[in-house]
Amino acid sequence: MKNWKQKLFIYAPIAISLFILFSLVYPNLAPLVATLKTSVPIFLLLALFFSFTSYLFMGLSLWEVLKILGHRLPFWETVGVAFVSTTVNYFVSSGGVSGFASRAHLLSKRKIPYGISVTSSVVISVFIYLVLSIIIVEGMFLQLIKTDQFGIKFFEGVAGVLFVLSFAFALVLLFFHHDLRSTWARKIYHTVNHLLYFFSKKAIPEETFLEFETQLSDGIHTIHSRRYELPLVLGYVCLDWISNIFILNYAFRAVGVNMGSSKLIIGFAAGQLMTVIPLLPGGLGAMEAAMTAVYSQVGVSVGQALAATLIFRFIYYLVPSFASIFVYWGLKVSEFQHQTRK
Repeated sequence: MKNWKQKLFIYAPIAISLFILFSLVYPNLAPLVATLKTSVPIFLLLALFFSFTSYLFMGLSLWEVLKILGHRLPFWETVGVAFVSTTVNYFVSSGGVSGFASRAHLLSKRKIPYGISVTSSVVISVFIYLVLSIIIVEGMFLQLIKTDQFGIKFFEGVAGVLFVLSFAFALVLLFFHHDLRSTWARKIYHTVNHLLYFFSKKAIPEETFLEFETQLSDGIHTIHSRRYELPLVLGYVCLDWISNIFILNYAFRAVGVNMGSSKLIIGFAAGQLMTVIPLLPGGLGAMEAAMTAVYSQVGVSVGQALAATLIFRFIYYLVPSFASIFVYWGLKVSEFQHQTRK
């Protein structure tokens, strides 16, 4: 029964996403194939380059936060941990919690306390969602200027911004409010513990919870005392999002579409809004549908819009996910050095 539940947890969201993709691709298969056949290789390579820079900036943000918290790791190992923990969310739909758990597991093998792992993850997540909310607001504003109408897309955007900002605000509140943090610390602990066991068949012993809570409090106090160093972390998060937009830009350039920045951001914001859906891994299917709909409304053919969004998915999500298998193997090899270090 337990194995059946685990398989359902992983495969059911993937099945839903694949069904959405099939419903989107099959009716537009002919123009999609025709567009992909004429794609420009140099722009695909540029999209791949910005995919690399995106994950690099993810790693830099984690590296910088860990440094602020007083824990230094080799730079490329930190990038690898950020890379692998991010791609886990593309296969396991959990609202980002699976990424938290896998990051905590990989960092623990490098003698980074669980409390520090959670602290670093929360800080980075707050910045990610705050910047995402700015992108969505910008997309809504640009769409409003161009259409001058309060259509359903506008209200969907408002709802999305409220959701993203509410999530970021909740993280900040839980992070800095002592009583709420104490109440929720055990819940976070049990959630992370459950997912750790799911992935690694290991768990944080119950008797170490108080140590975990102490580490979390110490990490929060350290962040507060060194908050003036956080703008650099925010800068890395912004560069990560900018890299994402460049990937989509060159995906469109590859299929023969060179649109303005405002139209690009409108569709990007709509697509990223779909990635926060907890049910679907990486917003698979929902993101492609949203982007294709928005870009087709601003004059891009359905074949080109769908082709560009699928290229974006392939280069930013699928290629890194397969590459992360080898990165994970490298991280496992390097664990021995940390375990033997005193």
